[in-house]
Amino acid sequence: YTDALKQFQRGIQRDPDATFAWRSVGLTALALYRPGDESPKNVGYGKTATDAFEKYLVEFPNDQKVRDYLVSTYVNSKRYNEALAYLDRRATEAPQDVPNLQQMKLNILTQAGRLDDAWNFVKQHPEAAKPETYYSLGVAAWDKSYHDTTLDAATRTTLVDNGLEALNKALTMKPEYFEAMVYNNLLFREKAKMQTDATLRAEFTGKADEWQQKALA
Repeated sequence: YTDALKQFQRGIQRDPDATFAWRSVGLTALALYRPGDESPKNVGYGKTATDAFEKYLVEFPNDQKVRDYLVSTYVNSKRYNEALAYLDRRATEAPQDVPNLQQMKLNILTQAGRLDDAWNFVKQHPEAAKPETYYSLGVAAWDKSYHDTTLDAATRTTLVDNGLEALNKALTMKPEYFEAMVYNNLLFREKAKMQTDATLRAEFTGKADEWQQKALA
């Protein structure tokens, strides 16, 4: 693949009009790229792949596979802002794809840990949200509340409440959503942990137990 990449790049240098070959440059660099490896060489492969896909799509904008490769490579290399910027550009170019692009944007915001932005996006574009979308927001809220020890009380409270609201919407759309019930239970336990009032702590623990039993049932 290393030799192939050099040959493809050399070919385009000799014939810049052979724009179809940018696809081959991107795919070859992608084959060499390893997500999670932060070495300069590997980061360079990721950058080469996305640059090539971008150039190819200028000439062949309807290649769905390459569009998917571009976004997934941005996400795998944690270049979330670039992925979001591309989706915004694509929404302008292809209004008919907006519903799918909105769903992708929401998934990227959630994966990037930008939960406030994701939640605001859902409120502005409720049509983009599916039960699984709300479930993902709930799971991400629990994960951050449970693992992030740097959160202050106010931020944690807002996070947990938003997560519970998201799960409630998921369960409204899909009442037998077992996984959402499980995380409702877990988020109520997070809410209980934050209470200094024993009565409130017991109340939220009780709600957690109720959701646990619903999930088991």
